[in-house]
Parts: sequence; C-alpha cells; structure tokens
Amino acid sequence: MYRPRVHMSRSVSIVEARRQLGRLAEEVKRTRQPIVLTRRGRPVARISPEPAAVSRGGRGYDAFAPLRGTVTLECSFRELQRAIRGLRGEFARNLERRAARIAPNRGRRG
Repeated sequence: MYRPRVHMSRSVSIVEARRQLGRLAEEVKRTRQPIVLTRRGRPVARISPEPAAVSRGGRGYDAFAPLRGTVTLECSFRELQRAIRGLRGEFARNLERRAARIAPNRGRRG
C-alpha cells in the first residue's frame, strides 16, 4: 500500500490545546496527521484524523475515499484499460523469462 512521506507527530500542551481546539481539529483534518497532547512534556493523548468516509451505496470502508477527485484521466477509460492489460502482459512475460533463467540453475550448488 502506498504511504505518503512519514511525518513526525506534532506535540501541543493540553493548556494550548484547550485554547485552540478548533484550529487544531482543522489542522488534523487538513494534514491527516495526528497531534500529540502533552502534560509537562509527556504525551497523554492524541488527536487523530477520522478514518476515510464510508463509500456511497453502503459497501463499507473505502480506502480510496481520500483520493477521490485527485486524478484526471488524459485518455478514455477504454484506452486506460488497454494500457493496463498491456502492462500486465509485459509483466507476465518478464516473470516467465526470469523464471526460465532461474529454473536451470536450481539444484546446482555454487
């Protein structure tokens, strides 16, 4: 699964968090990064983003929900499908070639 750059969690004292809870909540929503709440420099709680929204139609959790609307196709859907099929075929051929190179060497000790 693709994971964006790893970010260090931001720390905020509980006193500051009380004053700025709305702003902190918006920041967590926007950045999708948690904020650690501290008391005397020690972590005591965490404000975390809500999991991705449930997809339409009641199909359950949608892992791609945050990405919706972020990709634009520069071709038709059929052209995209053809390109994917071509890549799958190329990948399969490369795997077969690699397996053929490895297979004769099996059983031999170097």
